[in-house]
Amino acid sequence: MDLLARTVQEVPGVAFLKPGVTHRLRSARPGPHPKSASPAGLRISRSTSGERWKIEVQIVTRAQVRALDVTRATRTAIDACLAATVPTESAQVTITVTGIV
Repeated sequence: MDLLARTVQEVPGVAFLKPGVTHRLRSARPGPHPKSASPAGLRISRSTSGERWKIEVQIVTRAQVRALDVTRATRTAIDACLAATVPTESAQVTITVTGIV
């Protein structure tokens, strides 16, 4: 999951993965922070072994680039990252642009 998060963050035009409420609260609290089960802005689930993987990605893009281009590049990067471990047809990927900075 960390590899997938890093892959998304390295896509040109992606400013960052959308932080969730838990991550915002954690970053406001002083002291060491425990590792989260999933990175902010990334959710991976599969209810049964025969079902497709569901990958939900929420990103914030940079204003200098078209959100559509960043979304397409993000999808391509995710497919390349998953190619070694999960057949592309067995994963349902949803990418949502939640903001532009």
